[in-house]
Amino acid sequence: MKPLLRYCCIVSLAGLAGCGKHKTTENANTAPAANVKIPVPVTTANKIIKDERDLTGYWVGAFRTDSVTDTVADYDGASIWDSATKINISIDDINGTKVSGHSIDSGIYRPFAGTMEHTGSTYHFSVKGPGDSPYDGAFSFSIKTGDTLLSGTWTSNKKIAVPVRYFDLTKKFFKYDPNLNLDEATYVNTRKTKNVKVKIDDTSEYSTIKYSMATGDYAKLNASAKLLTTDQVANLKAADLLLLRNYIFARHGYAFKKQAIQLFFDQQDWYIPISTNVMDELTPIEKQNIALIKRYEKNAKEHYDSFGR
Repeated sequence: MKPLLRYCCIVSLAGLAGCGKHKTTENANTAPAANVKIPVPVTTANKIIKDERDLTGYWVGAFRTDSVTDTVADYDGASIWDSATKINISIDDINGTKVSGHSIDSGIYRPFAGTMEHTGSTYHFSVKGPGDSPYDGAFSFSIKTGDTLLSGTWTSNKKIAVPVRYFDLTKKFFKYDPNLNLDEATYVNTRKTKNVKVKIDDTSEYSTIKYSMATGDYAKLNASAKLLTTDQVANLKAADLLLLRNYIFARHGYAFKKQAIQLFFDQQDWYIPISTNVMDELTPIEKQNIALIKRYEKNAKEHYDSFGR
C-alpha cells in the first residue's frame, strides 16, 4: 500500500482546468466526447533514452503552475496536486525533424505538431496545437540521452489566469488491469457542506462546517474484477459509490473532466489519462456493475465529516 495521499478537494482553480478555465456539465465518467480517434504511439520499453526510437510514447506527470519540480511530493505542508493537473504528452511520430503528437489534460484532447532538433546529447521539441481551440498553446520541451525526465513549458495562445505551465514528465506504459490495486486517498467535495452544532458542555456549543466525503468503503470492492451484489452496494454512501464507479473508468485510462474526480485520480501513481471515451472498452462485468451502482447512487446519502491537513 502506498503512503496516504493528500486530501482531494474541489478548490477554486480559475484558469487551471485544462490549459485554461474549463467547465462542464458532463457526467464525468460516461458521456462520450466527439468521435475522435486518439492515436496510440508505438514505443520501446526503454524509460532511459538511448536513441530517437525511445522518444515516442506517453510522457506523464504534473502540469504545474510554478517551476517547482514535480518530484517534490510535499512542500510547505501542501500537496503539489493542490495546484497542478496530470498531463499526458504523447509523442506519436517522429519523421526526421517533424514531430506529431497530442496532449490530454483535464479531459481535453489536443493534437500538436512541430519540430525536433537533435544537438549533441539533447533532443529539443517545439510543437503547438492547431489553434482552433481556446485550450491550444505552444509546448517547448527537451530530454537528454541517458535521461528519464522530459522537461519543459507550455504557453497559452490566449490571455488566461495561468498563461504558462511547467512539467517534468516520465515515460509511462498503459496496460488495462482489472485487478489494479487501489492507492489510499481521501475524497472531499468542498462544494457540498453542512453546518453542524458541536456541544462543548451543557451551556455552550459552537458551529462547524462539515464536508461531503467518502468513507473509504469503496476501496474494499473492485467493480472491474467481479460482479457486485446488491448487499455490497446498497448501504454505501454517495461519494463511495461515485468513486467505486469511476475506478472502472480510471483503470481504462479515461481522462476525467469533473474537477473533484480528476484531482482524486491524478494522485494515483498508476493512473494515466489516455482517452476521452472508453465506453467501447468496458467489459461485460463492468457494464453490469455500473448499472447496479447507478441504481443506488442517485438516492444514496452523503457522508459529512471534517478534514484538514
